[in-house]
Amino acid sequence: MLHVGTGYAMKLKDIAVKANVSVSTVSRCLNDSSLVSEGTRRRILEIVEETGYEFNASARGLSTNQVGTIGVILPEGYDQFRVHLYHASLHNHLRRTLEREDLDLIVAFSHNHFNGINNIEKLVRRRKVDGLILMVPSLNAETHRFLDEQRVPYVYSHYPPRAEQEQTDCVYVDHERGGMLVGEFFARKQRRHVLAFHRSNELVDVEFEHRTRGFKAGLMLGEYRGRITELPADSTFESGFAAVAEAPGDLSDVDGVFALNDLMAYGLVEGFRSRGRRVPQDVMVVGYDDSPLAGTFPPRLTTVKQPAEEVAFLTCERLIKLMEDRHAGRPHEPRQLALQPQLVFRDTAS
Repeated sequence: MLHVGTGYAMKLKDIAVKANVSVSTVSRCLNDSSLVSEGTRRRILEIVEETGYEFNASARGLSTNQVGTIGVILPEGYDQFRVHLYHASLHNHLRRTLEREDLDLIVAFSHNHFNGINNIEKLVRRRKVDGLILMVPSLNAETHRFLDEQRVPYVYSHYPPRAEQEQTDCVYVDHERGGMLVGEFFARKQRRHVLAFHRSNELVDVEFEHRTRGFKAGLMLGEYRGRITELPADSTFESGFAAVAEAPGDLSDVDGVFALNDLMAYGLVEGFRSRGRRVPQDVMVVGYDDSPLAGTFPPRLTTVKQPAEEVAFLTCERLIKLMEDRHAGRPHEPRQLALQPQLVFRDTAS
């Protein structure tokens, strides 16, 4: 990963030892990640300068017949605003991380929407990619077999792993923990009647299930003694607005709401306003994702932050490690990394 310009036979871990940080922190620093504090960055770069290291991403020792391109497989519905909102941020972090490693990207859906052709198989058969980042909940068994037979390195990113993915690399956010943070918060705030949601259509994403399950668990951990109402919704602005403005039941005493995502949270805020209720004075609203909208448009959302930059960095790190192990003939131990979300307080709940 490093080219030593002055003849020193040292490795990345030697810099980490000298700087008293982890190897991942050194790698992040050399990749100019904002996740490294300024003080730590200066310390690492001083050591790099003293020892004459020169970062050279192309000197990984990978096979000379590789094309230097990674395929990023997007989730279905990416062209819909509610899906694009968070995933676009994650995709941008993936792109920047790979570009720092001197790797190009090809972006595709798993299947061609017009002719149904398997885009993943097409990319591999045409030797367009050296590895794949799968921003999808899962692949069908046939595609999995094809990738394994072709020995194509791949890593799942963002979505929690399913049972059939136990032997694959996966980097995701602990959505159950994210929901739990909100439940515990509402319990501490002694909310009397809280509102939660589940997906109303057949395309039930496991991440939403985890968020709602964690929310309920967090309420119980906080010894919540109020009411819980769960309604169907589809994570859009319109469904959030309709859930409140057109609700058939009486929601006049609801004082805490956990949305499926940030876009839906904004719809909820407008729905409550249409009924003359104030946010957060009368009802607290918490979103999920910490998308670019959340901290920009008033009211600024209290929301659960998914660490998109960290997910992107670790996804690329695992994929490159897998590629290197495959080339060197080393055994590779897949890892499933669950990153921790954070509750960010803004205008809609505090």
